[in-house]
Amino acid sequence: MARTGVTYLDIVRAAEAVKNRGEEPTVDRVRAHLGTGSKSTIAPLLKRWRAETDNPADSDGLPKDLIDALRALRERVQQEADQKIEQAREQQEAAAEKWRCELKEARDIAASQLKQLRDLSQKLEASEEENRQLKQARDESLAALAKSEIQREDGMARIAELKSAQQELKRENRDMRDHFEHFQLRTAEDRQQERDQFRSTNEQLQGQVARLSEQLAETGRRLVEREQMCEQHQATIAELGAERQQLLQQVSIHSAEAESLRQASADYRNQVSQKESEIGALGERISALQSTSVAAGKEVELLRQSLAKVESELGSTRERLVSLADENRTILQEKAIIQGQFKQLTHSLVETRNET
Repeated sequence: MARTGVTYLDIVRAAEAVKNRGEEPTVDRVRAHLGTGSKSTIAPLLKRWRAETDNPADSDGLPKDLIDALRALRERVQQEADQKIEQAREQQEAAAEKWRCELKEARDIAASQLKQLRDLSQKLEASEEENRQLKQARDESLAALAKSEIQREDGMARIAELKSAQQELKRENRDMRDHFEHFQLRTAEDRQQERDQFRSTNEQLQGQVARLSEQLAETGRRLVEREQMCEQHQATIAELGAERQQLLQQVSIHSAEAESLRQASADYRNQVSQKESEIGALGERISALQSTSVAAGKEVELLRQSLAKVESELGSTRERLVSLADENRTILQEKAIIQGQFKQLTHSLVETRNET
């Protein structure tokens, strides 16, 4: 329920009580006597009381009961108008405060939703960046795998070449042995004659055989090394294949997370749109409250106009009362004159009777 506040009648009573104590009624003394009220409210009412107290001519010749009734009527009308004005003002303040609270809550909710949307956007960007890095790592792994495949094929081709060279060396060795045997058969007949030449040739052939054996051994060692390298490449290829499978699984997981984040972002965007719609509805309510405030202001203005009309009628009533008082005084004077004349006539009649 709205607070009534200090009325003009309260100010009149307090000022008269202060004046009866032998003190001059001031704003502070009246306020101290009432124990409530603001100086801005008390000052104009006290000024009005002083104006009415210092100008008692309006009530000359009027009955005190009529003056009190008129004052009570005016105070009641003034009090009702003050109450309605105060109620309208408090309703307007309450509506404005409610609107401010709702607007603040809507702004807080919108700010929170916007912050969540920004966080989700950052997470989405981070996920997309991580996904891009994973794709890049996958592409690099695929490139390395393709390179390893090429190297493995090159190794296999090299191994085939080495095997072919080994077969060629073996074939040459067999040919050399065949030639050596044939040479031994040819030189068996004239061994005695050509012993020195045979020794020299034999030594040369032995040297060639030794070199060919060394080349064959070196070729076998290289072949073993190539086979080891091939096994290492195959192991590397298997590891790269496993890493590729893991990367594909991680990419699939991150893609699912990114899709989930996109869906969550879409949901939050929908929520933000709903909050913006609610803010628009609150704006419409604010407009309605402002219209209500304007209507309340118009009602207050109508009450003020009614109060002015009542005061005007009260002034007219006072003027009529003054006119009636003047007429009453005139009638009393005429009555006094008539009574004087009646007394004179009565006295004359008495004297006439006495003389008779």
